[in-house]
Amino acid sequence: MKRLLIACETIRDEVEMALQRTGAELETVWMSNLLHDSPERLKNALQEEIDKAEADYDQLLFAYGNCGNGLLGLKSEKATLIIPRYGDCIDILLSEKENLDRIRTSTYFLTQGWLRGEKSLDKEFQHNLEKYGESRARRVMEIMFKNYKNLMLIDSGAYPVADHLPRVNDIGELIGLEVVVDQGSITPLEKLVTGEWTEGFCIIPPGQVTTHNDFDGVAVRKV
Repeated sequence: MKRLLIACETIRDEVEMALQRTGAELETVWMSNLLHDSPERLKNALQEEIDKAEADYDQLLFAYGNCGNGLLGLKSEKATLIIPRYGDCIDILLSEKENLDRIRTSTYFLTQGWLRGEKSLDKEFQHNLEKYGESRARRVMEIMFKNYKNLMLIDSGAYPVADHLPRVNDIGELIGLEVVVDQGSITPLEKLVTGEWTEGFCIIPPGQVTTHNDFDGVAVRKV
């Protein structure tokens, strides 16, 4: 079976670690993290990759959750699609936490990938600062994060957490959130790249479209 991995840049560190740990060798297509701005754009971009790859690969693996329903409506006429049955990347990295839904109600999450992104929180504030001035920029951030209490840096083991803590602490002070560090896991990604799909994965045969039923019981996460 020829396999292609289609992965989000946001979790590139974790995906590369999963490949290294397992020894899996997969050709990988990296998708822009800016696609998270729109579920429709994400779906369309992924479908384009499917259309380009399906003639050459038997199985297309996705290092994605169902981000804002952005993975619904995908279809390959020739290849099998394998997608982790999770709401988003946070659900993947914190899959071992039993109280994740409760944590999510008051916590904003960061990893090295999120910090590296073009729309990180401090970069977003700087953009608003230049556009609106300090008073309004701070008000925008206050409104955005009024329902959050914590800013969590996920220690997935894929990068040195200590290197990012000064910046994360600055962001926490900027938006008024308490910084916490908590352990993550890349086990679902390891299972994805090694073909351990007996549990926790959507396996979509050729000619079938991904639907809500494939992610039955999984919470829909906003992009």
